[in-house]
This record gives sequence, structure tokens and C-alpha cells, in this order.
Amino acid sequence: MNILMVGHSRSGKTSYMAGLYCQYGNKVQQFGLWMADENKKSNLQRIGTNISHGIYPSGTDIATEYNFWLQYNNELLIPFNWYDYRGGALTETSINSNDAARLFEQMNSADALIVFLDGEKITSMTDDDLEDEYDVLLWAIQKTIAKRSSEGTYYPISFVITKGDLYNDPMLLYNSPGVEYFLPIIKTIMESNNCAGMIEIVEVSKKGIRNIFPPLIFSLYYGTPHYLNELGGKFNVEYEKFQNYDPGFFDDVFSFLDGVPSDRELQRKSLIKLQEQKEKIDKLLSKSEEMEKYLNEQAALDNIILFNPISK
Repeated sequence: MNILMVGHSRSGKTSYMAGLYCQYGNKVQQFGLWMADENKKSNLQRIGTNISHGIYPSGTDIATEYNFWLQYNNELLIPFNWYDYRGGALTETSINSNDAARLFEQMNSADALIVFLDGEKITSMTDDDLEDEYDVLLWAIQKTIAKRSSEGTYYPISFVITKGDLYNDPMLLYNSPGVEYFLPIIKTIMESNNCAGMIEIVEVSKKGIRNIFPPLIFSLYYGTPHYLNELGGKFNVEYEKFQNYDPGFFDDVFSFLDGVPSDRELQRKSLIKLQEQKEKIDKLLSKSEEMEKYLNEQAALDNIILFNPISK
């Protein structure tokens, strides 16, 4: 699975990633994150420690790609790639530029999209500022939604308002000019049959980390059909192999004489693989229900706003 995050320089993506890993990296109880790359783990932990002391990262302090696993009770569950889009399209003013086309391609190839909105900026932006800042982004999102609708594939979009620690009243952010500028997209999502949306305010500062996990769970929950299809495809291939084996007395004799595995042995190994793949699918379906429960709980607590939370 591929999750793409987009946002302008200093919109808070780096702080978000560091906060996410500091809270959930290698968390052994319930949901957590696991990553093999020791250098990237150390860098995220370093950034997180610096933030806790009021030292905020630069825009170049984060890698452009992370390879994670979502784990549950210390057991690996879902592999996913997390991409930070850094193309020039977000500063372009023309939807006809090469960078704008590349932005659309990146969005369309992702299984989920997270849009970062700088909470400090969106409260005071003028119409001209908003147009310059977000027009190409809005165009790319609308075009991606239209393409995904024609394909009939799920596409979750999260809007993450950063720097929530600067505002005591969340309504100043939810009713900001920046969020209002995205209302056409939100309306499109609400009218879609296969697109779900979420908006929330996150905080990652020396005051603490809050509300950091919902965008990931939202993206993975609505992205699980892609991963389930992949597992289902592997299951079907293995099942076809299992069906084609023809164990019998003569096959056993010839395999013994030739020194090669018999169909009986190959079928036994194939059956073991089928059982393992079925266990993965069943486990993922079970944890998908827990992800849905978590999102509903967060919505009930007013930590997130869900719109068009389509049933999978």
C-alpha cells in the first residue's frame, strides 16, 4: 500500500512524521509502527526529541520515503510505503505544467492521500494567497477523485491541520479561509460513491503530541481492500497450483527414482501456504473492524470529522 502526503514547505509534515513515530514506533500494545531502517528510525527519534525541547525541524530534515509495517500487539499486519511529495507543482500557478502533471500521477498511483494545511497560515490567507497556494493542488485532487470514481476503487483523503497548539479554539481553524477554500473538494468527496474524507487538527510541539494517529488508521482502513485483493490474488494462484497437483502411487515412485519432490509433497506444502494466507486474510479482516471502531470513537470524541465514511 502507498500513502502520499502533500503539503507546502513548513506545513508541519516533518513534525507530524516525527511525532507519529515517537508515539507509535515499535509500540507493542495494540496498534503500532515498525520500520527496519535504523538510520531513518534514529532520525525521526532525534527530530521528536528536538521538538520536545522547542527545536523544530527544517523542511529538508525528513526522508522522501518510508517503508513501514502497521503492527498489532507486536505482530506485523500491513506493509505500507509513506511518501512525502516534494515536487515543484505546489508552487506552480499553472495546471498545464509538467510538475502539475507529475503531482496528479503521484496522487493517482497512491492508495491514500493526506493533505497538510498549515494552521498558522490558513487562518489569515487572502483569496489571492489561497489561489496561489492551493489551485494546482485542488485541480490534482479533483482529477484524481474523478479517475478513481471511474475505476470504482476506494480513495481516502485526509486533511490534516497542523500547529493546533497555537489555537485554543479549534473552530478558528475549521472555519478558516483555508479550510473554506477546500469546501468544493469536500463536497465532491461527500457525493462520491467510493471516496471517504476526514479532517482533523494535530499538535506536535514542546507542549506535547496530540491526535496524531487517526490519519494513518483512516488511510489504512480505507486502503485495506487493495491489500486484501493482493492477498486474495496470491491465495487464488496457490489454490490453482494445489488443484493441479496429482498425487498417486506412480508419481511417488517416479519422484523417488528421479530424486525430485512428488506431487503429494508439493501439494502438502501448497496446503500449508494456503492455510497461512487464509490466516493473514482473516486477521486483517478482524483488525479492519478494530480500525473502524477506533475511527468512530475518535469521531464521537470530536477529535476528527468524518465525511462520507462509506461502508466497505
